[in-house]
Amino acid sequence: MTEKDLKLTDLDYAIADHHLQMLKAALPYMTITEQRSLSLFIKWRELVRTMSFFSQNEDGMMSICSLDTEHTSATDMLHAIKPYANTKEQDLIDFLTKMIQINRKKESRKNLSIDQIISMLSPEQQSRFETLQMVMQAINQS
Repeated sequence: MTEKDLKLTDLDYAIADHHLQMLKAALPYMTITEQRSLSLFIKWRELVRTMSFFSQNEDGMMSICSLDTEHTSATDMLHAIKPYANTKEQDLIDFLTKMIQINRKKESRKNLSIDQIISMLSPEQQSRFETLQMVMQAINQS
């Protein structure tokens, strides 16, 4: 993941300050010593702004989500963090999401068919499964 791929979160926007962004943009034009000092100052200001934000919003900025029963599941959280993950992490998140969905379906219906499980897999995973099925059938016929 490159620096260009990094995305800002809701917390970043909540504590953002255009003056700090201006200072960050100026960093490459300074000496190493100046960069170190100014970077520490910027991070300290961000920490102060974060503490101030949460002291002004004692219930936290994400209280809307916690009050919204439609957005409190593990899969909702996985979907929220996926854009910040690299490709391998996104694949793992997809896998975990599928496993959670399968587990929920098992709980709601005790007898989950193989077709229902296959329908939850990605196209690539479905293709691999179908190939494995054909190999198993060929072995059984010989």
